[in-house]
Amino acid sequence: MSRVEPATHEALAHLYYAPVDTGDDALVDYDGLDPYFALTKLLIAEYDGYAELQGVEINGELWDIRLNYHQSGIAPRPQDDLDVERLYELDINVSGYGERKCHYTVKPRFPEMRHHESGDRITTPFDHTDPETGVCVKCQPANMALDEVADLWPRFVSELSMNAGQGIYHGYFQAPFDGRISALERYVRITRTMNEKLIKTGGVLDRMAMLLSDADGTKGEYTWDNERERGYHHTVKHGSTGARELIQHHRLGGQVKSYLPENPENFEEDDAMYHPKVGTKFVKGRTASGSVPWSERHDVVRELDERLLSILSWADVPTQAGGTTYISDWHFDAEAADSPVSVHETPLPELKAQQEHLLMTVLRDMTPADQEFTETVATDGGMHVDELTEETGYSRSELYRALKRLPGLLESDNGHVQFTSEKLRQEVSALIESVESSIESAVDRAAKIVDMDLRQSASSAFDRWLAKYGAEVDWPDHEGETPVVRIDTVLSEYKNTNSLPYYEPVFQEMIDAWRRDGRDVADLLAATVHVNISGSEMERTLATLR
Repeated sequence: MSRVEPATHEALAHLYYAPVDTGDDALVDYDGLDPYFALTKLLIAEYDGYAELQGVEINGELWDIRLNYHQSGIAPRPQDDLDVERLYELDINVSGYGERKCHYTVKPRFPEMRHHESGDRITTPFDHTDPETGVCVKCQPANMALDEVADLWPRFVSELSMNAGQGIYHGYFQAPFDGRISALERYVRITRTMNEKLIKTGGVLDRMAMLLSDADGTKGEYTWDNERERGYHHTVKHGSTGARELIQHHRLGGQVKSYLPENPENFEEDDAMYHPKVGTKFVKGRTASGSVPWSERHDVVRELDERLLSILSWADVPTQAGGTTYISDWHFDAEAADSPVSVHETPLPELKAQQEHLLMTVLRDMTPADQEFTETVATDGGMHVDELTEETGYSRSELYRALKRLPGLLESDNGHVQFTSEKLRQEVSALIESVESSIESAVDRAAKIVDMDLRQSASSAFDRWLAKYGAEVDWPDHEGETPVVRIDTVLSEYKNTNSLPYYEPVFQEMIDAWRRDGRDVADLLAATVHVNISGSEMERTLATLR
């Protein structure tokens, strides 16, 4: 089954129209503002400033079309001899099936544009295009693909002109000669249960924020709103550098979002709107290059889809169409893509493994004073020595002995006790909140491994992986022990070594095989791995080698 196809939610684009030589010997002989004046004449002379058409059928879909206008700040050209101080900008609003709609704004563009009051020069992208005179159509669609926005635009104009018994030259808006995209969001809709893998503590959005906050040259934030309902709105904002940290060749800054509709309490579980959208959005202001040329629109869609499906896969959310993960709505079909995009390996830290390691190596050996100090600092983020001793009831000497026992965890900066990093504070805080369940789940996982049928059939994906790399497994005999994986094949530390397999894909292949056999990946991550990497014998847990 192919990967699911995301849908377009919203966008912002500017399309540029002007008489241009298409190279097909077609006669192009009109002034660049002729389309603008043709629409203005239609609005004023034929519709007296307002028009509304309902139920217009285009390509089998019924559309409502509304034509209106507002005044711009642009003074007319001297040669146009118009009896107005300000040119109009035309507004054409269309709405189709469900929530499909678009707001088009038609703006005149010509050299030496001036403000109608100050006379100051007005600059536009047409200052850097050839031709310099034409029309800019600002497009703000919802639930329409970018190509649809451009393809349907001349049809809407034609319907308005034909309804008035007029004709507007079809070539005016046949195709934009240029344009820019300033925003675009692609989304899928998944079940609330699956969405927990994204928004929970230690989930994908949490791990993304931690990865990006540690990377040089990044700027962003992780915000959440659970007041109205859990999962109402969670967003990770990032720039172009953050996009590259997530997937190496990506360049578009923006947002990764998980959100419910405005009034989530109005929907029952059997309604698609009960379940959240998960989207990736390109935003001009967060991208190093700013807006993107219209000609690169398909590249924008591809990058957003790659990022979206990759992030879902990092959360162990299935990316294949079908099954029960995805919820169809009016515009997202939850169907397989004709040309599926690539899904990339995760760069995100495995916070769960880090938390379990921290539990075993630090919290396990804490004295009651150590634990009290750590919990207090994790909750409050840090405080002065005097406040901390008063809060916990322990003495200053007991506090300083605790600091010596917890190197790399807590530190004192001129009497202010804090964690050595904010990332560590968040991990420990989350761990402390769930420490009892973490211990219980560790025991449960060990029991599962003991009870597992260890002699799989030849069809086992994990057994095939063992045979491929000459590996074997020492399964645990007692509760609390973990499996040991011994790999005979020598692996390489370097990606560019052709003679040896690179170790990271080998370990990922092992995890994927384990998952395909229907096993819990968490059980395997605790395994100890014995392997020769680039000539050095290594013995480490799998979680630290991924």
